[in-house]
Amino acid sequence: MTFPFRPSRLPAFLCALLPLIAALPAAALEKVTLQLKWTHQFQFAGYYAAVEKGYYREAGLEVEIREALPEQDTAREVTQGNADFGVGTSNLVLLRAQGEPVVVLGVVYQHSPFVLISTQASGIHDIHELSQRKVMMEQDAAELLAYFKHEGIDVSKVDVLPHTFRLEDLLEDKVQGMACYSTDQPFFLKEKGIAYQVFNPRAGGIDFYGDNLFTTEKQIRENPERVKKFLDASLRGWKYAMAHREEMVDLIVTKYPQYHSRDHLLFEAEESVKLIHPELIELGYINPGRWQSIVKAYADLGFLKDGVDLDAFIYERDPKPDLRWVYWSLAGIALVTAAFGLWTLMTARMNRLLREEVAARKEAEARALAENAAKSRFLSVLAHEVRTPLSGILSSLWLYKTSETQEEKDQVVEIAEMSSNHLLRLVDNTLDHSKLEAAKMDVERMPVIIDEFLDRIVELFHAAANAKAISLEMVIDPATPESITTDPTRLRQILSNLISNAVKFTSKGGVKVVATQSSPHSAVEFKVQDTGPGISPEQTERIFEPYAQADPSVSREHGGTGLGLSISSQLARLLG
Repeated sequence: MTFPFRPSRLPAFLCALLPLIAALPAAALEKVTLQLKWTHQFQFAGYYAAVEKGYYREAGLEVEIREALPEQDTAREVTQGNADFGVGTSNLVLLRAQGEPVVVLGVVYQHSPFVLISTQASGIHDIHELSQRKVMMEQDAAELLAYFKHEGIDVSKVDVLPHTFRLEDLLEDKVQGMACYSTDQPFFLKEKGIAYQVFNPRAGGIDFYGDNLFTTEKQIRENPERVKKFLDASLRGWKYAMAHREEMVDLIVTKYPQYHSRDHLLFEAEESVKLIHPELIELGYINPGRWQSIVKAYADLGFLKDGVDLDAFIYERDPKPDLRWVYWSLAGIALVTAAFGLWTLMTARMNRLLREEVAARKEAEARALAENAAKSRFLSVLAHEVRTPLSGILSSLWLYKTSETQEEKDQVVEIAEMSSNHLLRLVDNTLDHSKLEAAKMDVERMPVIIDEFLDRIVELFHAAANAKAISLEMVIDPATPESITTDPTRLRQILSNLISNAVKFTSKGGVKVVATQSSPHSAVEFKVQDTGPGISPEQTERIFEPYAQADPSVSREHGGTGLGLSISSQLARLLG
């Protein structure tokens, strides 16, 4: 069952509360101020729409829109804190370059309405004809100055007059050109039926932004959410204004102080659409490349000396987190890691070098000790070897004195001669070794007939071989050439040492001296082969060291200083 609702039956206390509830204020709104750059007109229709349609109120904002007063610097009103937001021209980038913390939130007019006009009656049909004529414009009209420069017009030859903002000065031919807004003054000329000419900087590639919504870094830092809400609500208002231009004209006429007629406002609305391009470009869109071009134009005119940090100048709605501290930390860690790694590598390298140096020193020390020991043995053996032939010589001299017959004396002389030759060989070997160590051994090359050369050497050792009942023969490969070019003295010394050792250490069998050549262009090889006891691989490594012998007992049994093979090895390398 339902009951009809009848207000007359409400309790008396509830009826008393209704007026009080209705009188309660809405949620508190944040009060902000928007500073316009001119008087109220369609140029600011989007902000009026945001107020009228409640977009600002929905965002929790109560916005006061202030029109500009004569001679008022609207940008300074914002930077000095007298207003929270403002509408400015491209000159905002100059303020940024001067250190003012202005930040562009969004661009409304994608193209500047700033143009030059002249009447057809003035006879001006080309911008170059304004040279040396009177032109009324502001001194800081960068767009027009850049336009003149682009067209090759010397601005110093243009008679620039201060702007009076009186169109009559143009109509009365007091000036032949006047700077104006394409959305404003041309309406009066059309209304009066006066033919005119428009010179637009965009025709020369000079394309500045028109109206820009801006604020300060402080406002963004202290009230980031308010800035976002204000920007969103403003752009929402502009979208409505572009879609309902006549409605906005009526609103301006009705609610805002007016200096223009309704037709004038409609003209302004249609011209503004051409500059805003709402059908092509998203309202509020900012192109950093465009700002870079504007900065370059200002710099070319001398208005800017240094660059501008556009990253800080252009508002970033959702700024990326500042990760510089992370990068610096990572860089620091990487640097420390690299330094530690480098220190580790250097330490490892130094340790390796130290170990190698220690090992090399130990090896050198061991080699020096071995050489000293070998030299000691050599000196001992040399003393023994020298003493033996000297004793033979002295004994021979004594026997020579006491010998009675010539036959005895001849035998003594032969013994003395053999002892002297043995002593001479000892001295020669010692001197040759010293020369080889000092790299002062000379080599004299000459043709040597192999057959005759070997035959004379082998003949010297036949007596010693016959005394031991062993054979000694010479074998020459038929492929071996008849002669070679070498140092016969040094080659004889090498072969004599080898043959002497072979005969000395061979008890049975024989010794063979061989000359061969493996190919026509290869070296001739000389080999001494014997049937002696041979030596072990370990001994092979030592026999060519100075003062060393394969077996120390050799010197006791067979004699020798241990220099023969060392000298032969070095001479062989010297001969190549």
